[in-house]
This record gives sequence, C-alpha cells and structure tokens, in this order.
Amino acid sequence: MTRRAALWLAGLAALVVLRSAVFVFWPASHFDSDQAITGLMAKHLAELRAFPVFWYGQTYLLAVEAWLAAPVMALAGATVTALKLPLLAMNVAIAWLLFAGLTRNADLSERRAAFATLFFVLAAPITSAHFLTANGGNVEPCLYVLLLWALRNRPIWLGIVLGVGFLNREFTIYGAAALLLLDAFGRRLFTREGAVKSLTWLGVAAAVWAGFLVLRQFSSAAGPGTTIADLDTRLAGNNLLQVAERLCADAAAIASGAGRIATVHWPELFGLESQPLTDFGIESGMRQGLTGSAWLLLPVIGMPLARGVLRGARREPRGAGEFAHYLMIVAALSLASYLAGRCGVVDFNTMRYELLSILGAVGLAGWYLRVERARPMLLAWALCCGAIFAISIAGHARLLAEYATQPPTAMKQDLIRALDSRGIRYAYSDYWTSYYVGFMTRERIIVASEEIPRIREYQDAVASQGTNAIRISRRPCEGGEQLTVAFWQCRR
Repeated sequence: MTRRAALWLAGLAALVVLRSAVFVFWPASHFDSDQAITGLMAKHLAELRAFPVFWYGQTYLLAVEAWLAAPVMALAGATVTALKLPLLAMNVAIAWLLFAGLTRNADLSERRAAFATLFFVLAAPITSAHFLTANGGNVEPCLYVLLLWALRNRPIWLGIVLGVGFLNREFTIYGAAALLLLDAFGRRLFTREGAVKSLTWLGVAAAVWAGFLVLRQFSSAAGPGTTIADLDTRLAGNNLLQVAERLCADAAAIASGAGRIATVHWPELFGLESQPLTDFGIESGMRQGLTGSAWLLLPVIGMPLARGVLRGARREPRGAGEFAHYLMIVAALSLASYLAGRCGVVDFNTMRYELLSILGAVGLAGWYLRVERARPMLLAWALCCGAIFAISIAGHARLLAEYATQPPTAMKQDLIRALDSRGIRYAYSDYWTSYYVGFMTRERIIVASEEIPRIREYQDAVASQGTNAIRISRRPCEGGEQLTVAFWQCRR
C-alpha cells in the first residue's frame, strides 16, 4: 500500500468515526430494548453464563453482534459503547473495502474512489444510526456482500461467509446472486472451472447453515440456564421461513410501491427529507435534511442512468469495472426484494430492510466517474452529489454540537434514577422499558417484560418477589405513584 492510499483510508475512517461518534460514545443517544437484548447476550457470554447462538427468543438472526461485543465487554464492562465499537469497526471496514474495490476493480483514481465512497462514509444521521443499531443485523449485510466480492476466487471462504451471513441476515443472499449473475453474463459460470467454483461455495454455505442448526440445540435460547426447549414456539422460525413468509404475489401492489422508492424511500435513506431525529428514536431536538432538496437525487441517480441507457458504456476489458456493476446489481436485487417482501409498502418504519441502496449509490457513482468523458456533465453531477454530502454534514454537525454542549437526557435514564433512589430492584413493565433498564443498570435492576419475554431468568426472578415487585407504567394508575414525568409506579 502506498503512503497516499494509506492517507485516503485514514481520512475515510476519520469521517466514519465522526459521523458515528454520538451513537457510539453517548450511550443513551440511540438505544432501545432490542439493542439491549443484544447487549445482554454479549454480557452473559462474557460472563460465561450463557451460550447464545441466535438472538434470545428466536431461532434466526445469528448472534454475531453479541459474540463480537463479548470480548470488548469482558475488558471494558457491559456498556453501550462496548456493544457498538464492533459495529463502528464494521462501518470503517466497509468504507475501506469500498475504496479498495473501486481503486482495484473499477479502475478509479484514489481521489475519485474516495468521492464515490462518501455516499456511505457520509451517510445521513438517521441512516448512520441504522448502521450502528445493535439489533441483529443492519450493517452486517453491507459488510458480507463486500466480503463475498473480495473472496469470489476463494470458494471455501466465500461459502463460509455466505453461510454465516445468511443466518445473520438473509439479505446477504443478494451478494451471492449478484456474483452468479456476473459470472453468467461473463460466461464464466458455464465453464467447468466456474461451475465447480460456484457449486463449491454453495455447498459450503449449505453445510455452514446445517451446522448452526445443529449447534442451536445446545444454545441458551432464552437466556442463562435455558435450552432450545424453553423457547416460545410462537417466536421461533428460521431465515428460510422468514423469506418465504414475506413473499408477495400481488403485482399491482408491488408496482404501486415502486414509485415510492424514489419519492419516499430514497429521500429518507439519503437524508434529504426534512424530519426530526426523534422519528428514529434518537434523543435529540435536531432535524436532518433540507426541505425541497429531494430533487437532488434526480440528477445524481438519473444522469448516470441516462448515460448508460442513451449512450451506452464503451465495451470494457473483461473484468474491468465489475465491482461497480456488482454493487449496482446487489442494490437492484435489494430493492426488488424489498418491494416484493413488503408487498409494495414503502415507509420509514421498514427502511432498515433496504439499506443496500447506499452501496448501490457508491457503485453507480464509481461507474459514472469511470465512463463519463463530458466534463461539464461530470461537474454538474459532482456538484449535486456534493450538495447531498453537505446536507448530511450539516445534520451531523448540529447533532454533535448538541451532544458536546447540552446532551439531552433520555426519559428512561430518569426512570433508572428514580428506581435507584427508591431502592427498587424488581419490577414488571412493557418490553421497550424492561430490557433497556436491565442492560443500562448492568442487571442491577431486573424488569420482566409483560409483552414479549425474551429472557426467562428475568421472568422467574421478578415472579419470585411476589407483591414486592412493582409494575412500571407509562400511564397514571389508581393508587399509583409518579416516578418521573413519563412513568408511574403501580400495584400489581
């Protein structure tokens, strides 16, 4: 690696850390009970109290995040920062893999490759929060599809990554499908060598999938001291069933949702839609986006597409630029599956199911920077891209300034202080309160969930307290006591 390339990589990493800082280093900025479950799994694993294979209470969503965070927690304690540091490392690795792919496999200069990578590196605040959410597998598919590309000539390792990735989050399969399509278009798939390679990694992936299905029989499926037999069958399932259950055959509904990709999904994903950060549970009084800026996507996406459709790309040397094509195919498969899986429903609440468009934008930008020869067109397009990046930077700057000067206080943090001041150690509450309190207090306070019980130990511990355990409510209750502005202590 040259010194210049190392400097580019260091700069990209620094930008990723800056846009991630609030979510990693201010623990209560964006945290909920789903993430707390992952944190508790890592804590239990670090303490050798449990052996989670899949997410507690489920037989899908491989516990990769918990296993990566467990060594960090063993050294630094069970904190939100310890939980999210591996996710931050993944974000940096993705930026580096994108840069490496564009410079080595798309024939781009380092400067142009870094520019294209900014669609991921400078992801908007809410999208960045998605990439740092420890809820089982938001950012991981981005990493897995890039690893699949890097390992495309090593079928055994490719199969291992595919097997683990699919069990972690089924969206990883888009990378495998994209590799097969590229090999088919390049006629490599139909050679003896190509067929053997593809069958090898598919077979290894199937073996990994089967191996984890055996391993889960020995897992702590519902927390410490439990087995697969303790799992609530209503919450069970597997990744293949998840895919099958989401398939939609309503072509009209799917088609109607396609337009909302451009008018709803992408403006939110790229941070152009003006919206409060609280929409995604971020503790902040700030907003992201800029009213009326969504039109920037029209030239940023439309100009490269028009370049490809109307003028066509020059015939390229075999294999040159394939990385950019790979990213675009992955994004196209992700979009198509998102529409089919959600039956055309495109809204903010399901944005996490389609984050791979960000990689598609990187690929599209890399391809356009490589083939466009008209400098005025390229300059106009780059200015529109720069405007999108500037809007994102402004959102991050406001958020960082808020947390550096007057960080907001989460209502659940007030609840924890109220419980501590009253010496309350056992309680019942809703799902979104229970495990948040458990992790944030390092299980000093145990709150059993009245809705979705994920950890059997919590239910048993609180039940053993009888009438000594209180009920925490978000609404006033007869004979109850107000704990904070948002919570009340009620009798069971």
